[in-house]
Amino acid sequence: MEPTDHLKASLTAAIALANVFGAPTRQGRPAIAPDDEAIRAVLRLTTNRTIPIELHEYETGARQLYDALSLLPDVDAAVELINDLLRRTQAAPQLMREPGALWHLHFAAPGVSAATGWLAEFATAVAMLLGSHEAERLRRCAAERCDELFLDSTKNHTQRFCSTACQNRTKVAAHRARSA
Repeated sequence: MEPTDHLKASLTAAIALANVFGAPTRQGRPAIAPDDEAIRAVLRLTTNRTIPIELHEYETGARQLYDALSLLPDVDAAVELINDLLRRTQAAPQLMREPGALWHLHFAAPGVSAATGWLAEFATAVAMLLGSHEAERLRRCAAERCDELFLDSTKNHTQRFCSTACQNRTKVAAHRARSA
């Protein structure tokens, strides 16, 4: 595993969690209310462990992640919200190891809830993105009726849509408009 793989997974999960709680429309449809399974799906992006979910413990932090990321390209405004989340979650990076495993980085202070620990990790990943030259890679989907955020993973930085579904929906609408 590359040293940055965990960071990439955490950043992907942070954006996914922000979308679950913050995006009013997702891929052309009104967003459905978050549930435990949606949180489990987000956490599976970064861990294989089964984690008990307390949905309400994720809500405020996840909405704050969405609000911060939605402020981009205004990095300064986004940083204010992320710094607040880092303080509230008591993010305290430290190396830990489970028996028979390699050392790995945890981001929560001892004694905080699992949700607070995950939010601290996700806020840290977003903070690292905001503190880099890659912040412009985080975008909002260009499709109508989609408020999802995504990280542009293309080499030429030209990705406009969060998914092929949004891209196809936009292309079909443009074709119909030209044909009408």
